[in-house]
Amino acid sequence: MVRAVLAAIAGYCGIGVLVVFTDQLFNLLINGFNAAATPPPYYFVISLFTDCFYSFLGGYLCASIAKHSAPLATRILMIGGELVGLASVIAFWHAVPHWFALALLIVFPPAVWAGSRLRVRSEPSAASI
Repeated sequence: MVRAVLAAIAGYCGIGVLVVFTDQLFNLLINGFNAAATPPPYYFVISLFTDCFYSFLGGYLCASIAKHSAPLATRILMIGGELVGLASVIAFWHAVPHWFALALLIVFPPAVWAGSRLRVRSEPSAASI
């Protein structure tokens, strides 16, 4: 159980680091991005795709760390991520487009599950060792 919780935390932290890195990259590459009150619309489209990919990677990382408890760790990551995401949607409801906030809540669980599933399926079975 402890390994599953730690794996979920690691997966979530991995997602968070990648998201922050991407935002910093936007700050460096786009003139006036940081000064803009609201980021340009294309930012939200790109961010949705990158966040979905990062969630996939977070699910993969979570399952890699969890090993045999990957299904439990994946569920913990999905539920915890959705709770934090819901709190973020409420906090930033007037700061970001509504479609973006809701889309993140929708794509997060399947992306995490797909990453976890890929890791579990690529793991060699105990019988082949």
